[in-house]
Amino acid sequence: MQKKEFKENLLSPLPVVLVGAMVNNRPNYLVIGYISPFNFGKHIFFSLYKKRYTRIGIHENRTFSVNIPSEALLDETNICGSKSGRDIDKSKLFDNFFGELKTAPMIRECPINIECEVTEILDYDPNDGIIGRVVKSYADPGCLTDDKLDFRKVHPIIWATGGDFNYYRLGDRIGQDENE
Repeated sequence: MQKKEFKENLLSPLPVVLVGAMVNNRPNYLVIGYISPFNFGKHIFFSLYKKRYTRIGIHENRTFSVNIPSEALLDETNICGSKSGRDIDKSKLFDNFFGELKTAPMIRECPINIECEVTEILDYDPNDGIIGRVVKSYADPGCLTDDKLDFRKVHPIIWATGGDFNYYRLGDRIGQDENE
Protein backbone atom coordinates (compact mmCIF):
# COMPACT_ATOMS: atom_id res chain seq x y z
CA MET A 1 0.00 0.00 0.00
CA GLN A 2 1.37 3.38 -0.97
CA LYS A 3 1.06 6.22 1.56
CA LYS A 4 0.76 9.96 0.99
CA GLU A 5 3.33 11.99 2.92
CA PHE A 6 2.42 15.02 5.07
CA LYS A 7 4.72 17.51 6.75
CA GLU A 8 2.24 18.35 9.52
CA ASN A 9 1.34 16.25 12.55
CA LEU A 10 -1.60 13.93 11.87
CA LEU A 11 -2.23 13.00 15.50
CA SER A 12 -5.84 14.06 15.33
CA PRO A 13 -8.63 14.70 16.21
CA LEU A 14 -8.33 16.32 19.62
CA PRO A 15 -10.85 18.01 21.92
CA VAL A 16 -10.90 21.79 21.87
CA VAL A 17 -10.24 23.19 25.35
CA LEU A 18 -10.51 26.58 26.99
CA VAL A 19 -7.47 27.27 29.15
CA GLY A 20 -8.19 29.70 31.97
CA ALA A 21 -5.97 31.91 34.09
CA MET A 22 -6.35 34.98 36.25
CA VAL A 23 -5.01 38.04 34.43
CA ASN A 24 -5.17 41.43 36.13
CA ASN A 25 -7.52 40.03 38.81
CA ARG A 26 -10.05 38.71 36.28
CA PRO A 27 -10.63 35.28 34.69
CA ASN A 28 -9.52 35.00 31.09
CA TYR A 29 -9.80 32.09 28.66
CA LEU A 30 -8.21 31.15 25.36
CA VAL A 31 -8.72 28.25 22.96
CA ILE A 32 -6.08 25.53 22.77
CA GLY A 33 -6.39 22.87 20.07
CA TYR A 34 -3.19 20.93 20.78
CA ILE A 35 -3.17 19.66 24.36
CA SER A 36 -1.94 16.39 25.78
CA PRO A 37 -2.15 14.47 29.04
CA PHE A 38 0.96 12.52 30.00
CA ASN A 39 2.44 10.65 32.96
CA PHE A 40 -0.76 8.56 33.05
CA GLY A 41 -2.92 11.69 33.22
CA LYS A 42 -1.13 13.24 36.20
CA HIS A 43 0.22 16.09 34.01
CA ILE A 44 -0.96 18.12 31.01
CA PHE A 45 1.15 19.78 28.30
CA PHE A 46 0.28 22.48 25.77
CA SER A 47 2.07 25.13 23.75
CA LEU A 48 1.19 28.77 24.15
CA TYR A 49 2.24 31.59 21.84
CA LYS A 50 4.23 34.08 23.93
CA LYS A 51 2.10 37.06 22.83
CA ARG A 52 -1.13 35.58 24.25
CA TYR A 53 -2.77 37.58 27.01
CA THR A 54 -3.54 34.50 29.14
CA ARG A 55 0.20 33.77 29.32
CA ILE A 56 0.60 36.70 31.73
CA GLY A 57 -1.64 35.00 34.32
CA ILE A 58 -0.07 31.59 33.87
CA HIS A 59 3.39 33.04 34.51
CA GLU A 60 2.28 35.21 37.46
CA ASN A 61 0.14 32.66 39.30
CA ARG A 62 1.76 29.40 38.12
CA THR A 63 -1.73 27.91 37.75
CA PHE A 64 -4.25 27.35 34.97
CA SER A 65 -7.45 25.46 34.24
CA VAL A 66 -8.44 23.22 31.36
CA ASN A 67 -12.14 23.41 30.51
CA ILE A 68 -13.71 21.11 27.94
CA PRO A 69 -16.65 22.89 26.31
CA SER A 70 -19.63 21.06 24.86
CA GLU A 71 -21.09 21.74 21.42
CA ALA A 72 -23.58 24.06 23.16
CA LEU A 73 -20.68 26.45 23.85
CA LEU A 74 -19.45 26.69 20.25
CA ASP A 75 -20.24 30.43 19.94
CA GLU A 76 -18.49 31.31 23.22
CA THR A 77 -15.55 29.09 22.26
CA ASN A 78 -15.22 30.92 18.94
CA ILE A 79 -15.18 34.27 20.78
CA CYS A 80 -12.43 33.00 23.13
CA GLY A 81 -10.46 31.85 20.09
CA SER A 82 -10.85 35.00 18.04
CA LYS A 83 -10.79 37.87 20.59
CA SER A 84 -8.06 38.87 23.01
CA GLY A 85 -8.66 39.37 26.72
CA ARG A 86 -6.84 42.68 26.21
CA ASP A 87 -9.90 43.85 24.27
CA ILE A 88 -12.89 42.11 25.89
CA ASP A 89 -13.76 40.68 29.30
CA LYS A 90 -14.20 36.97 28.52
CA SER A 91 -15.13 36.23 32.14
CA LYS A 92 -18.56 37.72 31.39
CA LEU A 93 -19.22 34.95 28.86
CA PHE A 94 -19.38 32.31 31.61
CA ASP A 95 -20.27 31.48 35.20
CA ASN A 96 -16.75 31.29 36.67
CA PHE A 97 -15.83 29.21 39.71
CA PHE A 98 -12.70 28.21 41.61
CA GLY A 99 -11.61 24.97 43.19
CA GLU A 100 -8.66 24.15 45.40
CA LEU A 101 -6.38 26.51 43.50
CA LYS A 102 -7.76 30.01 43.97
CA THR A 103 -6.05 31.39 40.84
CA ALA A 104 -7.23 28.85 38.24
CA PRO A 105 -10.69 30.03 37.08
CA MET A 106 -12.99 27.38 35.67
CA ILE A 107 -16.16 27.53 33.57
CA ARG A 108 -19.27 26.07 35.21
CA GLU A 109 -20.99 25.56 31.82
CA CYS A 110 -18.19 23.25 30.63
CA PRO A 111 -18.93 19.59 31.41
CA ILE A 112 -15.30 18.90 32.41
CA ASN A 113 -12.89 21.14 34.32
CA ILE A 114 -9.32 20.44 35.41
CA GLU A 115 -7.26 22.68 37.68
CA CYS A 116 -3.50 22.53 37.26
CA GLU A 117 -0.39 23.82 38.95
CA VAL A 118 2.50 24.77 36.64
CA THR A 119 5.51 22.52 37.14
CA GLU A 120 7.60 23.69 34.22
CA ILE A 121 7.63 26.25 31.42
CA LEU A 122 9.80 25.38 28.42
CA ASP A 123 11.06 27.95 25.93
CA TYR A 124 10.19 26.96 22.34
CA ASP A 125 10.49 30.46 20.90
CA PRO A 126 8.04 31.91 19.84
CA ASN A 127 6.04 29.62 22.17
CA ASP A 128 6.10 28.44 25.77
CA GLY A 129 5.62 24.76 26.51
CA ILE A 130 3.43 24.70 29.62
CA ILE A 131 3.49 21.61 31.84
CA GLY A 132 0.97 21.43 34.65
CA ARG A 133 0.30 18.91 37.39
CA VAL A 134 -3.36 17.98 37.63
CA VAL A 135 -4.56 19.02 41.09
CA LYS A 136 -8.24 18.11 40.74
CA SER A 137 -10.77 17.36 38.02
CA TYR A 138 -14.51 18.00 37.97
CA ALA A 139 -17.30 16.55 35.81
CA ASP A 140 -20.99 17.32 35.55
CA PRO A 141 -23.02 14.43 37.02
CA GLY A 142 -25.07 14.34 33.81
CA CYS A 143 -21.94 13.20 31.95
CA LEU A 144 -21.54 10.06 34.04
CA THR A 145 -22.70 6.52 33.39
CA ASP A 146 -22.41 4.16 36.36
CA ASP A 147 -20.35 6.84 38.13
CA LYS A 148 -17.75 6.90 35.30
CA LEU A 149 -17.17 9.70 32.78
CA ASP A 150 -19.04 8.98 29.54
CA PHE A 151 -17.47 11.22 26.89
CA ARG A 152 -20.49 10.72 24.62
CA LYS A 153 -22.53 12.70 27.16
CA VAL A 154 -19.94 15.50 27.26
CA HIS A 155 -20.53 16.34 23.57
CA PRO A 156 -17.03 17.84 23.22
CA ILE A 157 -16.02 19.99 20.28
CA ILE A 158 -13.46 17.96 18.33
CA TRP A 159 -10.88 19.71 16.16
CA ALA A 160 -9.26 18.02 13.17
CA THR A 161 -5.76 19.41 13.71
CA GLY A 162 -3.99 17.45 11.00
CA GLY A 163 -6.75 17.38 8.41
CA ASP A 164 -9.09 20.07 7.24
CA PHE A 165 -8.88 22.16 10.46
CA ASN A 166 -12.63 22.05 11.14
CA TYR A 167 -14.77 21.20 14.15
CA TYR A 168 -16.50 17.82 14.50
CA ARG A 169 -18.54 15.89 17.05
CA LEU A 170 -17.62 12.67 18.79
CA GLY A 171 -18.96 9.49 17.18
CA ASP A 172 -20.36 6.24 18.47
CA ARG A 173 -18.66 3.76 20.78
CA ILE A 174 -17.35 0.87 18.71
CA GLY A 175 -15.93 -1.36 21.43
CA GLN A 176 -15.85 -1.83 25.16
CA ASP A 177 -13.00 -2.61 27.51
CA GLU A 178 -13.34 -6.24 28.62
CA ASN A 179 -12.47 -5.19 32.20
CA GLU A 180 -15.73 -3.28 32.60
